[in-house]
Amino acid sequence: MEFTYETKRNTLLLWIITGLPMMVALYFFFPSQPIDLEIFAYLLIFAIITTAIPFQVGETTIVLSQWVTLTAFLLYGIGAEMIIVQFSLIPIIYQMRNRPDVVTRVLFISWMFVASSFIAAGVVHLLGFEVGNTNLMHLLIYGSIFALIHMFVNHLILYVRDRLIGIKEKFFSEDSKWDYSSILITLPFCITLVILINELGVPAIFLLGVPFFVITFVVKMYNISERVNYSLSKASEFGHELADRLSAQQIMDLFIHRVSQLFPHDAIYIVDNLNGKYVILRARIDKQDREIHTDSDSIQNSFINECFQSEEKSVYGNTKEWMEQAPDFLTYDMNSVMIVPIHRNQRTEGVVILTARKKNAFEKYQMDIVHLLSTYFAVSLEKAKYISAAVERSETCALTGLYNYRYLDKMLAVEQDRVEANPHLQFSLLMMDIDHFKRINDTYGHHAGNIVLKEFAKILESFVPEGAVLARYGGEEFVMLIPHLNKSETAELGEQIRQKIEITPFLIESDLTETNQEEIIHITVSIGVSNAPEDTDEMIGLLRNADRALYIGAKQAGRNKVAKYVK
Repeated sequence: MEFTYETKRNTLLLWIITGLPMMVALYFFFPSQPIDLEIFAYLLIFAIITTAIPFQVGETTIVLSQWVTLTAFLLYGIGAEMIIVQFSLIPIIYQMRNRPDVVTRVLFISWMFVASSFIAAGVVHLLGFEVGNTNLMHLLIYGSIFALIHMFVNHLILYVRDRLIGIKEKFFSEDSKWDYSSILITLPFCITLVILINELGVPAIFLLGVPFFVITFVVKMYNISERVNYSLSKASEFGHELADRLSAQQIMDLFIHRVSQLFPHDAIYIVDNLNGKYVILRARIDKQDREIHTDSDSIQNSFINECFQSEEKSVYGNTKEWMEQAPDFLTYDMNSVMIVPIHRNQRTEGVVILTARKKNAFEKYQMDIVHLLSTYFAVSLEKAKYISAAVERSETCALTGLYNYRYLDKMLAVEQDRVEANPHLQFSLLMMDIDHFKRINDTYGHHAGNIVLKEFAKILESFVPEGAVLARYGGEEFVMLIPHLNKSETAELGEQIRQKIEITPFLIESDLTETNQEEIIHITVSIGVSNAPEDTDEMIGLLRNADRALYIGAKQAGRNKVAKYVK
């Protein structure tokens, strides 16, 4: 999401006009206790470390720094909590440093935390909270109230923001449930830490802090394992989804969509090598499809070519690792790059490249999952190619290369839907039949007849208007379905075809003589014309009417004529 100038200005004004005054009030005017600087320093360090190691549950990112910030509040007051929370933004700033509008994002987060602390502290003080009180029930009751109100205000602010920018999310989403559940983890640690600090001082922070970090690390590792299993299950679903896609375009769209769902990134590219030249088949940058034309030599001299040659997948964590071998289409604001070959039958068919502005955005297991998806992708493309070829063969006349009746019948159904949707559309049809074609076969043989059919088809192809369909209807009959032409215009086109056929010499080989000698013959064509909606409002009727015009108006009238259908 990109911020407008107005949004940036309003965020800055909000932080200056309300955020800074709230910070001053929190530090100077709310109840507090004298701060032990050594303990405070360790709490600050531990809060920053905790913020720097978030983990995910499903799609929800959880940060457990509240065990430290809430401790600071209970010990020294909301001013100390506010300072630690603001310094805890350092890891967040570092992670977002390459994102656009990072200043606006950080100012908003800073303001949100200050506002949440201001409201939560105000409520618990009004209810009777005393800073520095070490009574267990006192700490438990007011610590719980503060944590719940702080979390609630955070979610309320985010919910209002999303509504203002047009994002409709439930107030209590899955993310919210996990956030509130995290209080059950942090609150016991916090209460215990407050009591132990009063008893032991600085050692208490390490007695609880080290186990906390160990637990967090174990949870993070388990979380990564769960994410791998989740990705594998999604990859399996993806394989079945691809099996239902018949066109290469559908397969490519689904591949990019699924990879985008599984792994956060800022850009994705599919690169292929066609006849020795590198091309970018698809590119999506910041969730927008882009058409990118690049210099093949630039890719030839980059790490992409190395991937094609070595067939090895790679991950780069920052720009310095790949910039010296970068192709010209990759921008240096991207840090992380993942490149994975697309394998099929022990050879590289292409490569998929994911990039992210965040450093070290991709993990090794993600690279392996993308490689698995790429295998499904390659197999599905191969299948689509065979299906496409089979469909093309089934809808094409092997002799003339034109469409056959099967395809014409399908197109008549398509055009029928268009006519019904828009009755004012014009559709015309030419039905053409070679005169005395049986005489050619009887006199010169079927090989000569085939030559005539092929050459006749080539001439017809030169007359096909844009958007029209030319098909061999059967035997020596051909049909041209023409949108947007009225009956008279179509008859004029038919007349041009008739004249061209009449004056064109056809060179044939007779296979009914001993020497297979070549001869030049001339032929003529009879043509019937019909139009929708003038003659009919049904495409099948259009075909029948043109056939009737052909035989009654042209054949029976002496052949070598163009005849319009007459009701």
